[in-house]
Amino acid sequence: MFLLQASVAFIVAFSIVAISTPFIRRLALRWRLGHKPNGRKVCSNTIPHVGGIGMAIGTLVAIALTGVLFDGGTLSLLGRMLLPVILIVTLGIADDTKSLRAGQKLTIQVFAAVIVVFAGIQLVTGLRLLDQSSLFALLFTCFYLVGISSSVNLIDGLDGLAGGLSAISAGTFCVLAALLGAQPLLVVSLAVAGACVAFLIYNFPPGRIYMGDTGSMFLGLVLGIIACSFTMLQPTINTFVGVGFILMIPMVDSWLAIARRLALHTPVFQADSLHMHHVLLLLGCSPRQTLAILYFMQAVMAILGVLTTKGLVLPMILGFALVGLIYVSFIRIMVASKERSETVSAKLASIPSLEK
Repeated sequence: MFLLQASVAFIVAFSIVAISTPFIRRLALRWRLGHKPNGRKVCSNTIPHVGGIGMAIGTLVAIALTGVLFDGGTLSLLGRMLLPVILIVTLGIADDTKSLRAGQKLTIQVFAAVIVVFAGIQLVTGLRLLDQSSLFALLFTCFYLVGISSSVNLIDGLDGLAGGLSAISAGTFCVLAALLGAQPLLVVSLAVAGACVAFLIYNFPPGRIYMGDTGSMFLGLVLGIIACSFTMLQPTINTFVGVGFILMIPMVDSWLAIARRLALHTPVFQADSLHMHHVLLLLGCSPRQTLAILYFMQAVMAILGVLTTKGLVLPMILGFALVGLIYVSFIRIMVASKERSETVSAKLASIPSLEK
């Protein structure tokens, strides 16, 4: 029964996204909802960027259908996450069609995160002194959810990148849910994984459609909710660190973005072309090689994350060491690349698989 539920969630999400995405693409082209220049996107041709609509619908329908057929707590989890997810998807659609200001997006993201907390979902650190404070739980969980949502959004700059990294994270959460016997989390994780894998059919380089902010913020929020739910299920410091590792590459990229913009004295919210995938492309990697490298990093961190949640100390140490190595290596190249900004922009503009 456990395997049947998992199969239904994955297959339904995969099927809906695989079938609906070409339809959404045609409508987007007809309505001219194409690629809008915004300082981060450098692709020269018009490509629809509202593919996230199908991903959100496919994921939610898969979770709902599996819940109706088997329940087991799935509908309860869906009920708690439904309102903030709808809110974030609406925000994404508005931003993809009208390009909202950063402050407007942040306000709605925070509001959605607050709803998640009041729905009974929070990030548990495993440190009793901190977790006993309701105010800390509210602020920290909101910060975490907004951070994950923004991180997946920021790293969505190369065909297949955000979708692939999210698929790896969701797949890893499936393994963790199976190990812990957490049926609702298994269903939600597999639905997300199914949606991501199906979308990659159309988004892998050279992509024919982008997920846009609708897809990236949706994936970030749902993955963040899954991570928080795991820390509630097994409230230990190892679980807190472990789920962080499973989502680490997008988070590292966002930390790098903030650090380099501060170091280069540029506005924190100003878009640039120095994300991790940009750096790898500048070093001579092809788009697919760049994906392979970042997928590999994410997979290694995900494996270390699962081992860390099992209470092992060595994987935790290795994980922190790897994060430090990645961070230092990339930040040095990013800061040095400022002196070549014109060359950077010209070179990136010639790569058709870049979104941001």
